[in-house]
Amino acid sequence: MDQPPLDNVISHSVLIRVFEGVAVATKTGEAKKDLIVRFIHSREAPSRDVGSISEPSSPPCQGLSFLDWKAALSAGLDGDLRHLANITLAISFLREACRHNDAATPEDITQCWALIKAAMTSTELSGGRLTASRSAQGFLSVPLCSLIRDGNIDELFRLHVWLPDGNRGNPDLTLHSHQPFAESWVLAGEGTDHSYSVEPASDDEATHAEYALEWSDGASQSAAYKTQQKYSVIKNTGKLFRARHTASAPHTRNMTYSIPAAAFHRSQVAPDAFHATLFYFDARRGFVKDAGVLGPKNGDSFSQLREVAGTTPSALARMVDAVRAWGVLVEEGQKHAHRTDYEAALHCFARALTMCGSDSFPNPAGSRAIVLGELGNTYRRIGRYDEAIAFLEEAIQEMKPGLSQVELAGELGVIYRHMNRLGDASDAFEKQYVTAKHLEFDRETCRAVGNLGMVNYQLSNFDLATQQLLERVRRAQQLMEAIHPPRSNEDDRWLKKFNTWESIGLSRLSLCYYSQDRKQEAIETSRAALTIANASEDSTLKAMSRFFHGRALLLNGQQAEALGFFNDDAQGTCTPAIAFCKEPSDENRGYLRELVKANAKFDLVDDQSYTALDHAVFNGDKETEMIVLEGLANNNMGYRELFQEKIRAVLLRGKGDTLRDIREAYVRELSANQAKRNMFDALKVMRYIDFAEFGKLPRSSDGLAHEYAAMSHNMPVTYIVFFSYRWINRAPRARSPDDEHHTQYRRMIGAVEDFLLSHPSVDRTTLGIWMDFACVNQDNPDAGVAALPMIITQCDAIITLADDQYYERGWCCVEAIMAQTLRKSYGLHLWYEQVRDDHDRNGKWILKRAPEREDLGLENKLLTYKEDRPKVLFLERQSKLLG
Repeated sequence: MDQPPLDNVISHSVLIRVFEGVAVATKTGEAKKDLIVRFIHSREAPSRDVGSISEPSSPPCQGLSFLDWKAALSAGLDGDLRHLANITLAISFLREACRHNDAATPEDITQCWALIKAAMTSTELSGGRLTASRSAQGFLSVPLCSLIRDGNIDELFRLHVWLPDGNRGNPDLTLHSHQPFAESWVLAGEGTDHSYSVEPASDDEATHAEYALEWSDGASQSAAYKTQQKYSVIKNTGKLFRARHTASAPHTRNMTYSIPAAAFHRSQVAPDAFHATLFYFDARRGFVKDAGVLGPKNGDSFSQLREVAGTTPSALARMVDAVRAWGVLVEEGQKHAHRTDYEAALHCFARALTMCGSDSFPNPAGSRAIVLGELGNTYRRIGRYDEAIAFLEEAIQEMKPGLSQVELAGELGVIYRHMNRLGDASDAFEKQYVTAKHLEFDRETCRAVGNLGMVNYQLSNFDLATQQLLERVRRAQQLMEAIHPPRSNEDDRWLKKFNTWESIGLSRLSLCYYSQDRKQEAIETSRAALTIANASEDSTLKAMSRFFHGRALLLNGQQAEALGFFNDDAQGTCTPAIAFCKEPSDENRGYLRELVKANAKFDLVDDQSYTALDHAVFNGDKETEMIVLEGLANNNMGYRELFQEKIRAVLLRGKGDTLRDIREAYVRELSANQAKRNMFDALKVMRYIDFAEFGKLPRSSDGLAHEYAAMSHNMPVTYIVFFSYRWINRAPRARSPDDEHHTQYRRMIGAVEDFLLSHPSVDRTTLGIWMDFACVNQDNPDAGVAALPMIITQCDAIITLADDQYYERGWCCVEAIMAQTLRKSYGLHLWYEQVRDDHDRNGKWILKRAPEREDLGLENKLLTYKEDRPKVLFLERQSKLLG
């Protein structure tokens, strides 16, 4: 269904029609009605002024968009006239959306509500122009537009508000139907609509009797609908019916739902909850004269006074607006938390908590408890456990017994588990599980059994833990099946959450399988968890899932594959090391130690540019901090040992064929040391003659590059040229760093040919080429990037493809720093630039010795991806070891 844009045309006839009903609801006199009608007509076409009122020219136009009408009303009307016209515009827009079967967007509802709220809270429409009355269903209603035909509702638009005052009407009379079709737009809070099928029944089978409804405006009482009511009366008709519940649907902010004419239903809003909707009855879309109310079989009659003491429409509008704004903040905070942007989440929750402090805010204690729970959950996820416990305990204390309290008790249990208080955690989860199962809270039962499974895993009760985690996965799948396909935004939100629960359950299950020596099941289960997690927006979930799958591979002896998952930062969002530092615990510290032992990287950054060490320090966890520092030291030690002790020693010796000796030393060191082989890529090169025949820049997957160790026997390479160049293809999803004209490839070929002319001792048949796109695994580049300083050291010559932008790019400059440092320090490496010939009118490329440069610092250099900055800065530091 297409979304109705705010620029859809609303005709003048629709506005005038709706305004007739607004005038009735607001008791507007004939003189003001005439002014507004004439103004609406004046917007039909370019107009001429007649005194203070514009008269329309002819021919008339079809109408204006919502935004154009809004601007015209703001500019042309003042005071109560403008407010009345704005109510008319808002109702007209929603009316037309309803009649065209268009779902109003959240932005549409926000725009319309802003106009209605401004009118309801204005001084111009105070003093009884708008009135609030109590419905037999317990909510308060404020008529905003009322069109009655032959005593029946033709069109009626009202604000419905359920206050957290416990007044929900007579529970025996909640099941009812409406004569006209109805559509509702939810403004704030949450309610549930329960649908029923109703059929005539005998006395033995009947559950209800039918009641006929009459209204009184103080002057008369009849079945004719009254806009301004004093009371209503229902009387038993003696007809018996059997009602059977068929469906329930939750309704939350910004949702739209409809109720067919004569369809029996009841609305349920918790006694201490606040809920508000805009409700529209439209007889054009369906009308059943005999629609009524169901009540007790043996009842006689019931009456409902409409008067509401002490509550004005203005106060109701302010409450609706406050709760709506509060809901926006809470939802935004939840979205930020789901995306692991915890700083933004805490900011939203703090603002929402402040709003609960107002005396006029409805149910401040209940709303405050909700926000305290969100704060506790968020602080738990960033490892601030003391703050999390304080918020959660306060929230539980302020909450009434129910689902929310069970949820937060589970959160407390998670924190106890992270703090290694396994006994307290087990007690909390057991209580959560038993209570949730007894109350048939399927969601919390699912969470609780998964948490129990992890506690039992930590207590080495592997068989029991496996059973509980299998139940967790099964329950999560059942929850998803119950709402698939999703029918609302709320369903979609829960579907994502259930997916997360299934993924977490599978990851934890892989731990149990390995502990039971079921290695292949551990690998398959963790792979399934990762597949689910990869579809999530939660970067922490993705990172942890990569760890558990990598761990299963590592314990199966697949070390290289495991390291690929440990060091995969998913485009700079989060690594496993960062994820575990966000939530420090004995369990997660154990996983961090495994990452240290596997030589995983600890210097990568997340999407907020924080490293694992930053998170450890932020959480104040000294033990985690020391583990991370050990991991960083291991990373740096690999460079120091390999370069300082092996490569640099050969460089300083400077005897024989030094660069060949370095290449052979590098091969020996990686062959002898698995940890270094995991950290650093082998030297890979292409034979120049293969490169020249290929016709374009080859990718690593094209297979032109081979490990130097293998080539030294089968197809020897005796001289290596390293190419430093700029990736010039800026097309989205570009498959090559080169442009469609193969500019960089052709420059490389020209540079090599010039180089061979000036160095006749170099044999083209044994010349090797190193070029990143071909020689670094483009699907898993970390080991190749890490090895860059040692790769460039093993090359005989470096050729820079310089252009106007080369020295502005971060990656280019770090390679130039390495080339300049090597040439200056040892005199073994050649460094050339290919530049334009200033003396050639065509600007042909020429090769010349690269000059010494002072402008190679990386400050303010450009990078395509901001997450690359720590990498190039790290390489800049490592290049200093080359000297």
